[in-house]
Amino acid sequence: IELRGEELYFRYCSGCHGAEGDGNGAAAPFLDPQPRNFTRGVYKFRSTPSNSLPTDADLLRTLREGVHGTSMPPWRQLPEDQLTSLIAYLKTYSPRFAREKPEPSLALPGPPANLGSPSSVENGQKIYLSLKCGQCHGAAGKGDGPSAATLTDSYDMPIKPFDFTRKAPKGGARPEDLYRTFMTGLAGTPMPSYAASIPDEQDRWDLVSFIL
Repeated sequence: IELRGEELYFRYCSGCHGAEGDGNGAAAPFLDPQPRNFTRGVYKFRSTPSNSLPTDADLLRTLREGVHGTSMPPWRQLPEDQLTSLIAYLKTYSPRFAREKPEPSLALPGPPANLGSPSSVENGQKIYLSLKCGQCHGAAGKGDGPSAATLTDSYDMPIKPFDFTRKAPKGGARPEDLYRTFMTGLAGTPMPSYAASIPDEQDRWDLVSFIL
């Protein structure tokens, strides 16, 4: 069946994200975390710098892969042309897309040969400590750091730091996915970009090694 963006949205997406794209669909009260509010134009999973809009490729990746640990499923059964139409329609909900362009994607190189080696993990642990990641995520990565109970998202709602020991991260569990998250941050949450804080490429991958 040939369906275009608006038809696809109301068939597959509006039940959670709402007819107005504001995250207030009929199923929303039963979901945790809440569905994305498209009207704000704020997206967690991007290859672009902090506070930038995502690229179409970023949105396509989320549609194809879903969001781990949430009610957002992968939509791999839909052909790419339909997903592209759906993305074009989603973007109409936020005026940001009409007045702004996504910033260039950050370089996302492949993992080094020593990823996961004892020396890489050891250095990654030092970086984890120096950046005070444990304040939120906890010393053992369980999401139980001393600041965890005080955190809120951009809606002023309580938000829990991710527990790395229990499940795959929402943005993906591949080394490249973790690297991207560390370098771009998660817009709308307390998780910042560490692109400026970790300028050395090997150090960035060492932090990935430690988290894995």
